[in-house]
Amino acid sequence: MFSLLCSHIQFATNRGNIRSAITIFPPRAPGRGDFRIWNPQLIRYAGYRQPDGSVRGDPANVDITELCIQHGWSPGGGRFDVLPLLLQSPDESPELFPLPPELVLEVPLQHPTLEWFSELGLRWHALPAVANLLLEIGGLEFPAAPFNGWYMGTEIGSRNLCDRHRYDVLPEVAQRMGLDTGTSSSLWKDRAAVEVNVAVLHSFQVAQVTIVDHHAATESFMKHLAAEGQARGGCPADWAWIVPPLSGSLTPVFHQEMVNYHLSPTFRYQPDAWKVYVSKGTTVTRRKTFKEVANAVKISAKLMGHVMARRVKATILYATETGKSRTYAWNLCQLFRRAFDPKVLCMDEYDVVALEHETLVLVVTSTFGNGDPPECAESFSKALMEMTSPYTGTSQAEPPMSYKLRFNSVSQSDQLVSSWKKKRRQLSNTDSAGTLGALRFAVFGLGSRAYPHFCAFARAVDTRLEELGGERVLPLGEGDELCAQEESFRTWARQVFQAACETFCVGDGAGGAEELFAPPQGWKRHRHRLVPQPQATETLAGLSQLHKRQVFPCPVLSVENLQSEESSRQTLLLRVGCAGQGGLRHLPGDHLGVFPANRPELVRDVLQRVEDPPPPEQPLALESRGPSPGPRWVLQPRLPPCTLAQALTFYLDVAAPPSPQFLQLLGSLARDPAEQERLQRLAQDARLYEEWKWFRCPTLPEVLAEFPSVALPAALLLSQLPLLQPRYYSISSAPGAHPGEIHLTVAVVTYHSESERGWGRAVGTSGASPGLQGDTVPPQVAPWAPWCWCSGAARPPWTTFTARRWRRRGSRAPSARCSRPSPASPAAPRRTCRTCCGHSWRPRCTRCSASAGATCTCAGTSPWPPRCCRLCSTSWPRRAA
Repeated sequence: MFSLLCSHIQFATNRGNIRSAITIFPPRAPGRGDFRIWNPQLIRYAGYRQPDGSVRGDPANVDITELCIQHGWSPGGGRFDVLPLLLQSPDESPELFPLPPELVLEVPLQHPTLEWFSELGLRWHALPAVANLLLEIGGLEFPAAPFNGWYMGTEIGSRNLCDRHRYDVLPEVAQRMGLDTGTSSSLWKDRAAVEVNVAVLHSFQVAQVTIVDHHAATESFMKHLAAEGQARGGCPADWAWIVPPLSGSLTPVFHQEMVNYHLSPTFRYQPDAWKVYVSKGTTVTRRKTFKEVANAVKISAKLMGHVMARRVKATILYATETGKSRTYAWNLCQLFRRAFDPKVLCMDEYDVVALEHETLVLVVTSTFGNGDPPECAESFSKALMEMTSPYTGTSQAEPPMSYKLRFNSVSQSDQLVSSWKKKRRQLSNTDSAGTLGALRFAVFGLGSRAYPHFCAFARAVDTRLEELGGERVLPLGEGDELCAQEESFRTWARQVFQAACETFCVGDGAGGAEELFAPPQGWKRHRHRLVPQPQATETLAGLSQLHKRQVFPCPVLSVENLQSEESSRQTLLLRVGCAGQGGLRHLPGDHLGVFPANRPELVRDVLQRVEDPPPPEQPLALESRGPSPGPRWVLQPRLPPCTLAQALTFYLDVAAPPSPQFLQLLGSLARDPAEQERLQRLAQDARLYEEWKWFRCPTLPEVLAEFPSVALPAALLLSQLPLLQPRYYSISSAPGAHPGEIHLTVAVVTYHSESERGWGRAVGTSGASPGLQGDTVPPQVAPWAPWCWCSGAARPPWTTFTARRWRRRGSRAPSARCSRPSPASPAAPRRTCRTCCGHSWRPRCTRCSASAGATCTCAGTSPWPPRCCRLCSTSWPRRAA
């Protein structure tokens, strides 16, 4: 076989004047093995897999290269090493045959005008001989029938050299050409690919080796197609193979409709020889056909469907504004899949009428604003309130009211709740159990105790479901954002799963919960790496990409301190220029999102602790490798290409206290056993962590200073630190009163932790911000005289409304919201502050109130020396009914 193949190569090469040839070995026969050529082509270049996952040489030939090495080949380790032939005769093991160097004609590549192109060291062989196709003629099958033609230029230039999964020379060529590779609009790939194809055609022509360009080849095919159509009425063709990979639409075949069907004789694909080869002495097991595997999958799915149909169905509803409730809902779904048939739905996707037919409902919801439901739960809360309760004691339907009026001030110990609970207990077994008498439910609420109506919507849903006759599986669970919220959810999830299993007599109880909520495995250094990038993404573009929002650069025109000289507090009026930023349209009552930057000293302290710091100006990207077989590195889209300092300044949060998960990672990197034990205790003990966090309020540099033995890799920071979130501020200016400007009233927040480490400053007010983000919520227009109550942070929107009323009062022109001018209605503003000297808006409030048509203005202060009036002593004129 090897001798015949050498003769084939020599005959077909013909010193560069390529001749078409085919060598056919004996056909397949019953009871006998096949003649097989394991190589996909007679001449191929080797591909060597490197320890870091990259490939030196041709990545398409990694498998056959490893097979050749296993059979005794000594590799050269170069980019263009010709592979030996692996040949197999019937019923024999494959044998290795290196090709003589003088038999393989290679063409070094050069460019007619780019002199540096030859320095790339590229070359390619002259003979394309396909060896792994099966030839079928008249019912006979020939597994070994290598054949060849000659190359079309784009086969080498576009596919072999430019494909990303082959040699991928485009970035190197584009860099040598001086093209901008940072943006696709520069068409650097197209321009570089054209030059590579020009070099291939030029080099083969200079070496006097047969080659054809894709335009001539497609013209020849069109003539062949026309001739076949006249002679046989058609010709099978695969459009994806016929259309060239370069300038396809400029060739006639691009617009030619083709039909792909099979005739005999034909060449067709066959399984790779090494995948079906069975060595001597090995028992041959029959290979399963696709139909058999498909039937097995179908039967398994059917059996699984029967099993799930017998399980108790559970519906998990969530309502969220930030996405955390959705994450918790899916975690709960994974847990309940061990014993139930759960499904997860958002509240706006759920029909409340279906509650009457549910068996088990689990609710995970947050509370938004001043005790409001999240936006996706508005319809659900309204429908839930409109459902009739059997325990009201009245025959008439209850008047419609919001759940806030009903539940925000109602607790489980109130007389209202106690009365209908008592009536429910007095019902006999024959009485109706209510609209939701067959329902079992449990509710978990997410919120922050920094707000007055903590978990108000979750409490409302929990109370209302019991009012309607549902039976509570577990008392309401609450997760405080300020105190171990995730641990609270895990505890509640374990308990509700255990209670549900006991209620319905299914499952294995809390055992599955312990396995599901086991702490994740630590960060692995060898699975993450930083790779250099040619160019860093601009900060504004990076923020837009990171937060999926459009970000605008706006200059700060002026900064004015609104507090008096006697006040120890600092409140700033920031005038931000927005002229020319069409996307920053706003109305009174809107707020503005500001992307802050970490303080330079924090970034500097973190960079000093990095054990493997990259060059300061080197753009980087993060790659990771999963636990699956094969050392393939995958680019992580978490951060855009950037320098390490840029990421720590604008993208990642280094000022917030590290999470328990991050402390656990730091513990695995600590060299001191005592520090390692201390970090692990903080990560695993929720109470100890909360005490440590609120006592110290540590930033990341302070944590690193507390644990100096921690070795901090740069890849850990880019992959595990939380993202730096925007800070939102109420707008204190009206567009018409201050065109081209946005006014923000910002309180500079300083804090003093109990650990006596000095004063700290909040990130959002500690310095300039790199970009601004607008998010508009149009306010509602009240038809009656408004009572304006503003205290503390409410003064900026109050100033916005008064400025707008001031402008409308001075101009009777029609507004954008009404078809005719209408005078501004009177207003009665009230404002409060901590002290008289802290009334930072006194001059502006007085001017705006008088000009905006306010009937009276009063200032109330917190309890202070007698010279300040108390809030309770202010007079309140009653509005006429």
